[in-house]
Amino acid sequence: MKEMLKRIFLVAFILLVLTAISGFFYMQKHPLEGKKSTGQNMNLSGQKVK
Repeated sequence: MKEMLKRIFLVAFILLVLTAISGFFYMQKHPLEGKKSTGQNMNLSGQKVK
C-alpha cells in the first residue's frame, strides 16, 4: 500500500514538472501579445474577432 502511494505521488510529480517545463517552452515560443493586439479580440480558438 505504501509503495503504491509513493509511486502515485512520484508519477503525479513527474507529470507536474513536465507540464511546467513544456508550458515554459511554449511561452518562450509564443509570448503573450498584450500590447500588440490593441483593438483586436481573440476567441477561445485563437481566431481574431471582427
